[in-house]
Amino acid sequence: MRGRSEPPLLVDTSVARNFATMGWIDHLIRLGDGMIRVAHGVLGASHDEPGELDRAREFFQRQTVLHPAGSLAYSSALTAVINLDDLIARRPLQVQILVPTLDELELALRLQAPEEREWRQSLGMKARRLDSGEAVSIAIAVSRKMAFGCDDKDARVAYQALGGCRCLWTLDLICSAMREGLLSKPQARAGYERLRREYRFHAPEWADPT
Repeated sequence: MRGRSEPPLLVDTSVARNFATMGWIDHLIRLGDGMIRVAHGVLGASHDEPGELDRAREFFQRQTVLHPAGSLAYSSALTAVINLDDLIARRPLQVQILVPTLDELELALRLQAPEEREWRQSLGMKARRLDSGEAVSIAIAVSRKMAFGCDDKDARVAYQALGGCRCLWTLDLICSAMREGLLSKPQARAGYERLRREYRFHAPEWADPT
């Protein structure tokens, strides 16, 4: 768990999805000191307000129709659907939705607006714009001095350029779970490689923590 001096953790869609897919929701809750925090838009505030995690769940649901029952692809997709349902159902007691203030929303819109491309490039970003979930997550994390769990390179660049305090990849958080004794090294490595292989998570190969 976090030390007392460490900032609270906000995670983006990718990190939340990855931990849910692997059945590691409880581990991410422990790493967040009893709470998974996501920006509004990554997950809606209620069951009738879809967010990015709901759309990820719908993607895997479609995969269960496209692949024959009993195949590896079918089983992987079905597992993801079940585990994402579990994550979404934990709102709001264990999954906290952070709604942006007007100032945070203004920054999030600036990170997406076509006319602000030159400004984004001055931050070091390469993409033309961020998606809404990443943009709102960055704005909230920077404004509230939160650590940011994120797998998007441009989002990480923007977060750090805007004064973000600590940015963590999925792999960083898996290694944190390992250090906390929540996962053994074989479990952590096998899960991470499964994300890369079965779920096409584009990330570097496993590297032992130093």
